[in-house]
Amino acid sequence: MEESQIRTRASGESPATQALERWGPFERLQRVGRGSFGEVYRAFDPTLQRQVALKLLLPRGLHRDDEASTLLREARAIARVRHPNVLPIYGVDRHEGRVGFWSDFVQGQTLSGLLAVQGPLGPREAALVGIDVARAVGAVHAAGLLHRDIKASNVMREEGGRILLMDFGLTHERGIEEFPSGTPAYMAPELVHGQPATIASEVYAIGVMLFHLLTGQYPVDGAELWEVRAAHASGTRRTVLDVRPDLPDALAHVVETATHTIPEKRFASTGQMIAALSEAIGMGTGTTVASAPSRARVSRAWMLAPVAAAIALFLAFPRARAVLTGRSAEVPLAAAQEDYRRAHDLLANYYRPQALETAIPLLEKIVAEDPRFAPAFADLGRANLLQFIQQRDTKYIEPARESALRALALAPDLASAHVTLGALYARTAQKDLASHALEEALRLDKFNAEAYGALANLYESQGRAELVEPTLQKAVGLAPDDWGLVQQLGEHYLVAGKWAQAGEQYRHAAALTPDNPRAYNNLGLAYRGLDRLEESAAAFQKAIDLEPTFLRFRNLGMVLAEAGKYPEASRMLERSIAMRPTQYRAWGLLASVYLNQHADDAKVRETYLKAIALAADLRKETPKDSYLLADVGSYYAAVGMESESVPLLKQAAALAPDSPEVLYQVAIGYETLHRREEALRWIAKARLAGYASGAIARNPQLAALRADPRFGATIGGNQ
Repeated sequence: MEESQIRTRASGESPATQALERWGPFERLQRVGRGSFGEVYRAFDPTLQRQVALKLLLPRGLHRDDEASTLLREARAIARVRHPNVLPIYGVDRHEGRVGFWSDFVQGQTLSGLLAVQGPLGPREAALVGIDVARAVGAVHAAGLLHRDIKASNVMREEGGRILLMDFGLTHERGIEEFPSGTPAYMAPELVHGQPATIASEVYAIGVMLFHLLTGQYPVDGAELWEVRAAHASGTRRTVLDVRPDLPDALAHVVETATHTIPEKRFASTGQMIAALSEAIGMGTGTTVASAPSRARVSRAWMLAPVAAAIALFLAFPRARAVLTGRSAEVPLAAAQEDYRRAHDLLANYYRPQALETAIPLLEKIVAEDPRFAPAFADLGRANLLQFIQQRDTKYIEPARESALRALALAPDLASAHVTLGALYARTAQKDLASHALEEALRLDKFNAEAYGALANLYESQGRAELVEPTLQKAVGLAPDDWGLVQQLGEHYLVAGKWAQAGEQYRHAAALTPDNPRAYNNLGLAYRGLDRLEESAAAFQKAIDLEPTFLRFRNLGMVLAEAGKYPEASRMLERSIAMRPTQYRAWGLLASVYLNQHADDAKVRETYLKAIALAADLRKETPKDSYLLADVGSYYAAVGMESESVPLLKQAAALAPDSPEVLYQVAIGYETLHRREEALRWIAKARLAGYASGAIARNPQLAALRADPRFGATIGGNQ
């Protein structure tokens, strides 16, 4: 909320809006500010016995959903950003019809207020403030957001010196197109001409803020958007040295670079700007910042300032440069060099037995001994990502994200770490973050094959099916010997029910890496889709011979069950569960085997419920995984929980309308619920998408469906 709004609107308020003694649990409210649609109060939290700042929507907005949504968006934006230079939010709620959120109550002064009282800041003081603001904005970008209203009146200096970025009312996801908004004097030239906000426009705003703190003026004058647009068009800009010729040239250069009229000529990230400001005042990029003299003691609680990012399977040593360290981030300490070479090789050949399980602790040891070595953090992020993809275990998600962000805090131009984050975000339904990260990766390295592979995953999650195959083909074209990308193209064909094309890709992957159990496992899936169950079982057995894992035993059990070999299937599934008791799908498959063997009803139900419970955490992390939704929906159907089952089945079908596996499982769910019309509809779609007719004919759970006279008419043409 702007300081000027508080002053100009306070006198025109009504008595009704002045008197507010309590809101929800908060009491002793004292209003300290009022803006265009909200009020800020100092309030007492009796539960925690502390003062808080409470921001409430004005009473006139009770029925204004757009204003409530704006306030909630602001609260959620702040909550996503964790950084010592960003004011933390503690909660959001609605009481007495008013939406509000609360945070720390900060005693201090905005930078615009400080400037009005004390006049322009000195070079070192302004640079230190700029570093803190850039770090806070970097944390905003790391959360996949753009602040869009960076200015002196939205930054507070707390008593004691801490700098806090505030007012997230205009903050939004990066990539969302909106009309230009913000404060005209701080808006980059491309914004005033209607282009969307970007990281470059945020860097521009930080540069304008520094210009203002150093001079009390702006590079371009104008209180209205049309005035600023006209000033940019006429070229009537001033440089910081025009107003403050006493400034050090290095600091002036930072300000002019940040406020360059051409976005590409500004700093590419807040990390680069931090490094340049540090050098300009002689701190060096790795030096702990001392307190500023006299006017503002700026606290230096060091915090990594990451940029959002995502997956990659890079096989070459990444190029990187240190941003927050005093040496190259590319070279590890001598003692760690051999360990890193070994870990990197394991990661490049992660299909080998225990490769990831060995690489992760080795990389953890390296970064513990050398916390400035960015490539090791990048590799650690990728290793955890691959484990999440392979194991479907949510415990790997946060280590993958944190390690990639640490890599980027040290080396913002490390494309591989951006790819890792992008792939992770794509797989956890954070599509805007994924898009941001992959866009940055390809900006840094336009021929990055792994980035295109991750981009294909993103397109698939966005429902942009027409872009998936050409993007994967481009990735394989850039790296034809990368077995991982070849496998990914095979997976695309597999999901689409193009079993023959999938098998071709998996055979190619096996030819590239003959000792690769993953290639044989996936070849088994392709043969299964072709209803060649004996060859499928043989391929799974080959994968087990190369590396026995819970996943391969589970897949072999699945195929044996489909072939009607229930005792053998039970043994394989039980062995899989013994190796990994927490995998939901093995329990679900085992429950189906028990059902088809006519086991005790209580045993069948208990096993399905176990599968449902184990899937709960994964559903939270991957809420739009169509396979997972179809599985769990059919499990709920099996235990008679129709109200829980149907929404999941509907969502799965909507997310994957062309996936034969998903549609087949949806059909089973509806048939189990005795909803024959829906079952016939989805079994027909599954068959049309390529699901094997033999598998449909063999499944005992579909016996009644096949006996329905409508069955032949519905899918007869697809046999």
